[in-house]
Amino acid sequence: MCNKYTITHLLGDAMASISHIHRDTAKRVRLDLLNSLGTENVPNQWMHFMATVRQHLPEVLSRGRPTKQAINASVIGALGFSSWRELLEAPTDAGGLGLSWSTWRQWSRAWAVVQKYPDLERAPLTAAEINRLHSDAKAASVAMPTDMAAVEAFWEEQEKRREIARAETHTALKARVEALEASLSASRVEAAHTHGTVIELRRQIDQAQIDRKQAEQRLTAAQQRHRELEEKATQLQEQLQRSQRDNQRLSEELRARRNRSFWQRVQEVFSPQ
Repeated sequence: MCNKYTITHLLGDAMASISHIHRDTAKRVRLDLLNSLGTENVPNQWMHFMATVRQHLPEVLSRGRPTKQAINASVIGALGFSSWRELLEAPTDAGGLGLSWSTWRQWSRAWAVVQKYPDLERAPLTAAEINRLHSDAKAASVAMPTDMAAVEAFWEEQEKRREIARAETHTALKARVEALEASLSASRVEAAHTHGTVIELRRQIDQAQIDRKQAEQRLTAAQQRHRELEEKATQLQEQLQRSQRDNQRLSEELRARRNRSFWQRVQEVFSPQ
């Protein structure tokens, strides 16, 4: 019959044995994950890695974030890591997988597409090609290609569409350039016409200034002539008045002579002056 100490000792040994086995299992899982990453440049090698993750760590691919308790009880916790990201990004010489988080996110998105279209799991496509294929098919509003024959046909059709788009863009750009050149030519003609108009207006302004100056000179000359004529008229008027006075005086003298007697005229002739 076992005492209390014996039972406790046996339970401790059993737990230690279970934990040791768990760590060994975790190491084997990590080795499988590293091997699934491969060393050769195989386009769909990432799919082998994702399939290995699905096999050993299905909770990593499930929706939602696993609890701390679930992490500790999993291979991740057994390897001494507190999260899948920590295990993923840790260098291989530190017990991790040496894979960037951005790469994992890209692979996860592509893997979700592959799970929706299982025939693609055997296709020699990179994760980036899967993601681009899915995005392009959605943008083109066409069914997602589910095998390589359909993928290649889709890519060929996409290339044709791009060629058409490039041709249309080239045609549109050419038309735009031609329109701009025509507009520029018209602007140059208008500018030349405007320049000619400005030159003509300047010529007219210069001529008008010359005409105004000449008119001012003629006006000044006319005013001077007017003053001279007025002065001449004044002089003539004064001469006329003097002549009138002289004529009046002579007329008076003549009348006076006529009214004198014969004897007065004889005396006037012989009287000393």
